Amino acid sequence: MNTLLNGLSTFLARASNVIRQRKYLVTVIFAGLTALLFQNLSQLKFDFTIDGWFDKNDPTFVAYNEFNAQFGSQDGVLIVYKPIDGDVFSEASLKAAKGIRDELLGGFIETKDGKDFALSHIVDVKSLVNAPVLTARGDVLVSRPLVGDAVPSDKSELETIRALAQEQPEFELQYFSKDMKYGGIYIKTDFGAVPFEEDELLVTDTNPDKDMIMENMDYVQEDSREDTPRFKPTDVAEYYALNESIKHILAKPEYAEHFEYFKVGNTIDSENQAKIGKEMGMLYLMALVIMIVLLWLLFRSFSGVFWPLLIIVLTAIWTLALAVQFGLSATPLTICVVLLILTIGMADAVHIISGYLYFRREGEEHGKALELSYKKAGVACFLTSLTTMVGLMSLSFSYMVPIKGFAIMSTTGVGVAFILTIFLLPAMLEFWAPVSKSGKDRSNSVSRVIGRMIPNFAPFFQTQLNKVIPLVEKAPVFYVIPFVMLFVVCLYGSTKIHADYNLTDAYAEGARFRQSIELIDDKMAGSGRISVYFDLDQENAIHDPKVLKVIEGLQQKFETDYSEYVVTTSSIVDVVKDANQKLNGGGKDMYKIPESKSALSQTLFLFNIADPDERATMVDEYYRKASVLVTVRNYGSYAYTDVFKRMKKDIDAATASISNDYPKAQVSVTGFFAMGMRVAQYVIVTQLESYGLAILVISIILLLVFSSLKAGVISLIPNLIPSFIPLGILGIMGTPLDFYTMMLAPIVIGISVDDTIHFITQYRKEVLIDGNIHRALKSTINECGQAVVFTSLILGLGFGIMATSSMPGYANLGKFGFICIFTGLLNDLFLTPALILLTKMRFNYKETVEQEPVTDMVSA
Repeated sequence: MNTLLNGLSTFLARASNVIRQRKYLVTVIFAGLTALLFQNLSQLKFDFTIDGWFDKNDPTFVAYNEFNAQFGSQDGVLIVYKPIDGDVFSEASLKAAKGIRDELLGGFIETKDGKDFALSHIVDVKSLVNAPVLTARGDVLVSRPLVGDAVPSDKSELETIRALAQEQPEFELQYFSKDMKYGGIYIKTDFGAVPFEEDELLVTDTNPDKDMIMENMDYVQEDSREDTPRFKPTDVAEYYALNESIKHILAKPEYAEHFEYFKVGNTIDSENQAKIGKEMGMLYLMALVIMIVLLWLLFRSFSGVFWPLLIIVLTAIWTLALAVQFGLSATPLTICVVLLILTIGMADAVHIISGYLYFRREGEEHGKALELSYKKAGVACFLTSLTTMVGLMSLSFSYMVPIKGFAIMSTTGVGVAFILTIFLLPAMLEFWAPVSKSGKDRSNSVSRVIGRMIPNFAPFFQTQLNKVIPLVEKAPVFYVIPFVMLFVVCLYGSTKIHADYNLTDAYAEGARFRQSIELIDDKMAGSGRISVYFDLDQENAIHDPKVLKVIEGLQQKFETDYSEYVVTTSSIVDVVKDANQKLNGGGKDMYKIPESKSALSQTLFLFNIADPDERATMVDEYYRKASVLVTVRNYGSYAYTDVFKRMKKDIDAATASISNDYPKAQVSVTGFFAMGMRVAQYVIVTQLESYGLAILVISIILLLVFSSLKAGVISLIPNLIPSFIPLGILGIMGTPLDFYTMMLAPIVIGISVDDTIHFITQYRKEVLIDGNIHRALKSTINECGQAVVFTSLILGLGFGIMATSSMPGYANLGKFGFICIFTGLLNDLFLTPALILLTKMRFNYKETVEQEPVTDMVSA
């Protein structure tokens, strides 16, 4: 391994000389590649939808698409309105509700720029005005809207409408609250249900392992089929455009002066996504300002500030452009990718420039100083990039598409940053170095003024760092015990951790979207919708009373056994019982499923004639497939995972009674809630697998690099502690692991191991000189201390700036990232030297003292 590392070190040193001599050619090549890749950025697609988390052949996604193909999109908008007069059945309320519905179905709105056709995505709008009411005229069923085209002004007529609505068993909570102070409008869209054209279909997706999928998603009873329908993904811009059109209508004075609105749905959430995007832009700008300040404090040179910034800008362009080539879409996690590029991408350049300045201060001329910097720091940069990429790439084993995409994009970003640092930075420094080639001070009047305004803290800072080792030497055990105790506490806390996803987690307390969810759960039918999808695989199976009784039994069981979660259920069964009652005199005893198949068939036939559109939302035209709509309250996925498992058992037990008659029957739980549960389950599996793999591979790398079990263990221990901190804190506080904090462990171990590698390799070079541990530690802190501290500052503050985000997920990522990285720095400065002193680690000094020491792999 020493031979390999020395060979790589020599190659990097020689490469820097070749690049300097061909600086114009190298610059033109990289400029051309950047221009070529930049053209791809316009093709980057954004996918913030829940279905974007799944592979196209995933069983959950298959069931979701098959349901959409038969019954239309489940991706709608629920608007709950509160009239100022406190009565949804007043003339003013009904007129306003009717006006809103009519305008939503208008297909377009007039704007100052012309017609906006975003409303064309709306398929149907259901409200009190057009709520279907079944009546019987002799032996014929008639379906008519509750209000119709004209809203009456007569109070007696309005009271008749109120009484008729109260008689309909399915209307309460769906169209109005129990106290009649809130009304509901449901907008059905075509999002997620627009089929691909034949020439648009892509066949590049891969199949996940089906056994693993079914093991982790056992409440889906659906196999992937070759003829599975496929639909176009919904772009966030489409959501945003529709939301703007809806807002335009609702804001009209004739509606807004009478109604207060509470809205939920992906379309409504798009506004928050846009807000987060703008917010992240500001946070990135703040992070850049912090980095500029830190770079100036470290290098005291505009060149030392400008070139690292250019490296990260180019890295961001290359990474996002290559993501397009890889067929990846931008997701909410892409924000984290950009943050990683801002922070990690700068670290390599900082070490190289820091090393260059160190050797210039030692009297080396420009070319030699740059060669020595790459010779000594280049290999360490390679190893740190490699370990970081391993930590990030471990997430690629996730079954969730965005997490896999995040792993690929972030790994690519770290690799690109390393390539640009090794093969482009030498040319940049040849054009403009922090110190002139003659060694003279090249600072201009501006930099001199800034220098006088901001004192040079470097000497003072180094003086403080030089005090670290003498402190640790006095009582190394004293510094080991607190870190060990912290690790034990975090390890214990991590055993208490559980994954949980909740719609409200993305919103701060008091956010309107969060308030809307809570109000709809409290006053109406619930903010969530799931569907139980029946495919009996036989025509006219729904004409069988036994089948409908199975569905009826499931509805009753869901409403009673899961009343904490389930608010209402509805299906063709409810329509059949209502129609049967009205066709047979209206007696309460007739509100039931007809006993004979012929009577049931006749009832279904009459309902289809009366309202074929409403029938199509519940059963297909061949009466082979049916859906049960279940409205639910918003709870976390941790609770719903158990609920869905129990529901799956209930479904199995209920359908067993008809399995002989319908052996090919399949039942699936689908909808956004079902898909959300799948995501939550895989979070746990992904976390355990990726974290374990990251530790294993990084441990192997460290053992190979240092060729010592003792050195490998000492290198790994300081990085396990910061990795377990977020898990430990979350577990002790009882806070669930979400999509963002769950990624911290593999990311942090990949990042924090960087400084450890720089520290240990520098120490190894020093201790192999004379075997003096104390002198070697002091020299290590003196030579690489500032660079290690400043890179940690850049990384820690880069993450920490996200703590100010209004989105809790990103804020937690920032808080925990900041804590983890600075804990890792304290580990490197205090715990690592303490462990070295206690174990007397000399890297076999006696056996290797006559040999050429291993190449120094760190910068000053």
